[in-house]
Amino acid sequence: MAHDRYIDRRTFVGALAASGWAMGGSAAGGLAPATGTTNTKGKAGMKFPARKGPMDMRFGAGGSIAGTVYRSESDLYDCEVEGNLPADLDGAFYRVGPDPQYPKPEKYANDIPFDGEGHLCLFRIKDGHVDFRSRWVRTQRWKAQHAARRSLFGMYRNPFTDDPSVKGLSRGTANTQIFYHHGRILALKEDSPPVAVHPLTLETLDDVYTFGGTLQSQPFTAHPKIDSETGELIAFGYEARGLATDDVNVFSVDKSGRTNWSAWIKVPYAGMLHDFGVTQKHILFYVQPMTTNMDIIRAGGPHFAWDSTLPTWLGVMRRGGDGKDLRWYKGPGFMATHTMGNWSEGEKIYLDMDGDVSNQFPFFPQLHEKYDPVKGAGRVLRVRVDLARDKVHEYDYEWAYPGLQGALARQDDRYHTVPYRYGFLNGLAFGPDSTSKWHMIDHQTGKVRSYDPGPGVALSELCFAPRRKGAAEADGYIVGVASNQRENGRADLLILDTQDISAGPIAIVRLPYRVPAQVHGFWVPGHELPAA
Repeated sequence: MAHDRYIDRRTFVGALAASGWAMGGSAAGGLAPATGTTNTKGKAGMKFPARKGPMDMRFGAGGSIAGTVYRSESDLYDCEVEGNLPADLDGAFYRVGPDPQYPKPEKYANDIPFDGEGHLCLFRIKDGHVDFRSRWVRTQRWKAQHAARRSLFGMYRNPFTDDPSVKGLSRGTANTQIFYHHGRILALKEDSPPVAVHPLTLETLDDVYTFGGTLQSQPFTAHPKIDSETGELIAFGYEARGLATDDVNVFSVDKSGRTNWSAWIKVPYAGMLHDFGVTQKHILFYVQPMTTNMDIIRAGGPHFAWDSTLPTWLGVMRRGGDGKDLRWYKGPGFMATHTMGNWSEGEKIYLDMDGDVSNQFPFFPQLHEKYDPVKGAGRVLRVRVDLARDKVHEYDYEWAYPGLQGALARQDDRYHTVPYRYGFLNGLAFGPDSTSKWHMIDHQTGKVRSYDPGPGVALSELCFAPRRKGAAEADGYIVGVASNQRENGRADLLILDTQDISAGPIAIVRLPYRVPAQVHGFWVPGHELPAA
């Protein structure tokens, strides 16, 4: 078994940047260690492990100086703005990511970065002003560790490594994605139920939110979809009946927050189902070889391992049914993580995702070979099947846009379940002196427009904000955070017009400090928010 734990720093930072991890750069200086008489009867305070070198990827290694932790809740009223905020831009940009709350015990120091506690940020934009706020998501896990003043949960999604005192508590970190539905922000991590958060104050309202007791699945996906016509929330949970089970519960939630449809299915093998597709007629599941490996879990390792001997499977079922019509189509052992868009044309189904021919997550073990950054760089994968062809049991695919690399694919969120024209992608970045990019793809013309911020800037995942209520698809603005690596990670919020993103930001919201790391973000128009 090849456990390629300590990989090349450049490769690792590049993978994290492609995953939206806007880490600050290392500080150029700082205070020297305290000297003088030591009080031998005192107690040492909380401390993250010092970084041993550029390849040290231990959980939170380097702490505040290295920019691997944030740990501070912030309020900044009326942020500095350079340029001109559009008069018609009114809404809230939310972002969430992992922020280590406490260092792990030494035996779990190699836990993956995505096991940090969820830290939620809000940029409220209205009338030419921007207010910033950040808050921890008060999960059951966060509250237990806060009270104990130490880490109580071991390796990523491994309950066997937890402190006995937290048995029965939710392990969810709420650190991956946020969605706004029925008046609540839902902070999501796919191994647990959502956490409900107030959309303006960021106060945690319910640390285990089950939609009025109607949630049947133990976990809840990090990537639900909103029906483009009805406003329903469509979601699923994998390993839905418990650790390593092959059960999936798929369901929808109405505008009032109650489950109105639910079905249970089985997948070919237990593993990561990070995202999925929903059309007006169908549900699409892409099962990939990032498997749930009980041998590694019982040995104290993380939840997943890459098994290159397995194929992928595309499952297609009709919405609203009992799941008995589910059909599986076989394909090569690719990895695909995020849905850009999907649609149905009669019995023909199309699914666009970012992916590549091998593992894209270098922090998970590989069962049969070493991690290959070239094979996991990320491209646009288009998968298609024709349900009318009864004797066909494999899906067709193509790698679209040759030469375009990236991850964190997404679209105009108003087009989750209908045919779409425009997709967005985060370009790759490697190291503090290179650059990342934002790409906007026009599937109708094949044209790709890009924004390049220049060297030393890491771009987190972008979000699309419509220009106004009822605006045409992708007519509006791109919003997203840039981390300035040469300024110790100081952050800016960038706003670009989708009419020409290559022209650069039309407005920059300047922050005086780093902000918490981001995996995903979500835009909510002002007319959908509650009154202040």
